Amino acid sequence: MSVHLEPRSAYIAFEVFPRPKGASSHMASMVKALCLDHGPVVMLCLGFGDMPAFQQEGDILIERCKIYHPNMLKRSQEFSEFVARKLDQWRDTLELCVFRDPWGGIPALFSGHRYKTLFEVNALPSWELGYTYPAFAGNHSLKHKIMDLEYACLDHSDRVLTVSRVTAKALVNKGLGQEKITIIPNSAPEVFFNAPSPETSVEGMGEGRWIAYVGSLHPWQGVENAIRAFSLIHTRFPDVNMLIVTGGRKEIRKQIRKLIRKLGLEDRVVIKLPLPHRDLVHVLRHCEFTLAPLVDTPRNTRQGCCPIKVIESMALGVCVIGSNLASVRDLIEHGHDGWLVPPGQIRDLALAMDRLLKDRPLTASLAREAAQKARRDFHPHKIHRDLSRCFAATINPKGASYGT
Repeated sequence: MSVHLEPRSAYIAFEVFPRPKGASSHMASMVKALCLDHGPVVMLCLGFGDMPAFQQEGDILIERCKIYHPNMLKRSQEFSEFVARKLDQWRDTLELCVFRDPWGGIPALFSGHRYKTLFEVNALPSWELGYTYPAFAGNHSLKHKIMDLEYACLDHSDRVLTVSRVTAKALVNKGLGQEKITIIPNSAPEVFFNAPSPETSVEGMGEGRWIAYVGSLHPWQGVENAIRAFSLIHTRFPDVNMLIVTGGRKEIRKQIRKLIRKLGLEDRVVIKLPLPHRDLVHVLRHCEFTLAPLVDTPRNTRQGCCPIKVIESMALGVCVIGSNLASVRDLIEHGHDGWLVPPGQIRDLALAMDRLLKDRPLTASLAREAAQKARRDFHPHKIHRDLSRCFAATINPKGASYGT
């Protein structure tokens, strides 16, 4: 039997929750931060299959929109109508509404509300949709309609929150005032900071040394470059294997497996489907370093990002070889707590792998410094305190002070 809640804040996301991906980790962190001083919280999101439409965990109420239309635009319209109905139930108790996208933002902003609003911009649909739906890039009429929705959300929200200085700069270039933006990076779940000692063995990982890539197979992630770089050095390190933990569409995974076979790496590269955090922790603790080979594309250099996989690895005390892009430099200092290479340069990435595999004292030093930085700058306790101050400043800008 659920307890009747009168939520003080709402978190709205056009995402299925939970899922084994970075977005879900971030959403869970945001809701926990809201609960600190602005609970109870209602979370409005998507769901499918046997996910419950209604779920309560203490002071967190999750309501899922499970009317799933195969057309994305129809799906977004259904979600907007769902959000409008739900917010109308709590309009008298809500003080703050946080939303991640226009599909939840428009009904939150234009429903005659009295609560304050915070637009959390990790990516705008006009930036993102072309990667998932290639036809979108050429549909200028639809793109401009969606951009109008984005402008309305940016203009009418009380505050805008983002995780990256690169994203903040992109929003300023769109005409948003810098004074309206707060930048707070991602954090890793606490399990990454409190990981137990590595187990003697992990299922699917045999003897030898391991390096890893964790993330999607989207072209901007650069996983193909990582595989090609490994192919250049694998004969010099016969005891080193590469692990790829990914979901991705079946057809893309098929292409990746084809590349692995073409390079003769079938016995050296293992692909695992996404793992729960507790299992991912055990797997990564067996790795000497992880890879974040982001490509130099507008997705990474204009839009920006704050890759959770980098922070998770650092929190575990596993150093990262990452691309030398602004969003990665915000997390990693080259040669101190990680290693940076020119984006898209396979030979440079191979040389970095070679260097860290040969120089174990260097790799261990980078890992120790990475763990210290993660605990200092990206621990949930710190990030949640920063978020709570941002929420308070959104609700009462005269009574609370928070800079960008």
